[in-house]
Amino acid sequence: MNAPNQMSRMTSGQPAAPADPRQRGVIAAVMLITIGVLLLIAQVFQLGWLSLLVMPLLGVAFIVWSIAARMPGLMIPGGILAGLGAGILLMTQPFVASAENELVPAAVLMLSFAAGWLLIIVLTPLAGGRLELWPLIPGAVFAVLGALFWMGEPGMRILQIMGTAWPLILIIVGVGILIGVLRRNRQQGVS
Repeated sequence: MNAPNQMSRMTSGQPAAPADPRQRGVIAAVMLITIGVLLLIAQVFQLGWLSLLVMPLLGVAFIVWSIAARMPGLMIPGGILAGLGAGILLMTQPFVASAENELVPAAVLMLSFAAGWLLIIVLTPLAGGRLELWPLIPGAVFAVLGALFWMGEPGMRILQIMGTAWPLILIIVGVGILIGVLRRNRQQGVS
């Protein structure tokens, strides 16, 4: 593709052409070598803390790979691994691990995981993809869970109520959908 065509695609809102497949292979190889070297160093020098960096670094590697290779689909594992990895790292920090509320580490993990889903939304356009809002759904679920865990006992009571009520909500939504379908079928049968 010549430069003027590529520039017009970029300014028209269309994603740029994906990177050369050879470049993708180099990026994947560098990722694997880097992670392997880190794990080997952690084993040889008995640096257990270094193994905590593998998941967030893997997430960052997927994000960089996604952007460099113009492969927006790689942003999904990148955001998920970065969020979970950050949560695991934060859970081990003294200010989290020694919190008065024993649910704070779980809250930190859930909130970090929610942030990883938000990363997918924010960074996918940088990889040539469309702005996708579907990651808001799992992100919101994990953010709510994290907030409830952070609240401690009151949050656990709310979760218990939600655990009891959600089957009723599913039944109500299902009945509503069924009524809508029956109405449409009846209207189509009459016309």
